[in-house]
Amino acid sequence: MTINMSVNETHDKLWAQRKDTMDKARALADKSDEENRAMTEAEVRNGEAKARAAEERIATLVSGRNTGGQAAVVAATFEQQSLELRRFMLGQSDSRSYELALPNAVERRVLTDSSAPLPTGFIGQLYKYLVDTSSVRQANPYVIATQSGETMLIPRSTAEGAAVWTGENAALSASDPTFSSVTVGAFKLAKLIQVSSELIQDTGFDVIGFMAEHAGRNLGIASDTAYVAGTGTNQPTGFVGTATVALTAATGTGSTTGLPTSGAVIGADVLIELYHSVLPQYRPRGSFVMNDSTVKAVRKLKDTTGQYIWQPALVAGQPDTVLGRPVYADPNMPAIGVSVKPIAFGDFGGYVIRDVTPVRFERSDDFAFGTDLVSFRAIFRTDGKQLDQNAIKLYQTAAS
Repeated sequence: MTINMSVNETHDKLWAQRKDTMDKARALADKSDEENRAMTEAEVRNGEAKARAAEERIATLVSGRNTGGQAAVVAATFEQQSLELRRFMLGQSDSRSYELALPNAVERRVLTDSSAPLPTGFIGQLYKYLVDTSSVRQANPYVIATQSGETMLIPRSTAEGAAVWTGENAALSASDPTFSSVTVGAFKLAKLIQVSSELIQDTGFDVIGFMAEHAGRNLGIASDTAYVAGTGTNQPTGFVGTATVALTAATGTGSTTGLPTSGAVIGADVLIELYHSVLPQYRPRGSFVMNDSTVKAVRKLKDTTGQYIWQPALVAGQPDTVLGRPVYADPNMPAIGVSVKPIAFGDFGGYVIRDVTPVRFERSDDFAFGTDLVSFRAIFRTDGKQLDQNAIKLYQTAAS
């Protein structure tokens, strides 16, 4: 069963309603003929309104199906989604797979009343947890979503040409840009979950919330680890291994205990130097990414007037800032030590993430038959690589 199963049922129901409306209209016309009278204005208006409403509902549904079923899926209520997923988990459907298709990282909803809280469905929760547990995704990388996983070549410009002032009737000078490409694939990331039959049957157990949080959190943590420090072998290539080191601390400047405490570049100067190592065009979209232990060290830094350079966010849910740019704590960044790269800064739009949708969500009653457990697996295909070497720069600690 796919998520479009309820869409097909709705489609058939709407066509049945349309047929019923047309049959009633014909019966009314026949009755007026038998009574040798014209249809009243009220009868005409009522019939036209019903026919128009039926056509609009069908057109909306068809439009949603032509765009991957998203319009119909969004229109489904939380209760319908919950019932459909619970039927799938109980094995009451013919299929063993449940596809989670979503074009963006969060669920789209139309708010009719801003004061009324709306429940979040399984799809939105899974992607929400996936994003919330990935600092790289929060830093606004360049994300490409495809429905298939074939290898992709992403063209990029490595050197710009230049415009040349040219005199009247003079020949134009050629100045071509230099192009190359980055290849991205679709590595498979999987999570196996086993749940007792009793929990699935118990309507008091929030099975949707549990599955969404558990699968989404685990997929998010694993994928973020690869986006930061992945080797590129059977997993994405992390930016820490490919980004340019813009600043290296001098030997003997406290690299094993924290940010440099002596030398030409100390304390807050590290962040300022790293900030200015990135091209000015990238800085307005730049973000700092560092380990939480490094965040602790940065929060203690002060300027020459004794003021902390760390600025707490003024709005709940927004990241704190340093030098006016957001800071994201990521456990996959190295902690401060000898010859490591603990701080990254730049425009993470220069890092490309390729996602293959839909996420496959499948069940098996046979895998753990002897223990009466129902097995579920969530399979997510993704890849990531640095697309622009100028966009993200690193700070590296001293060798001793």
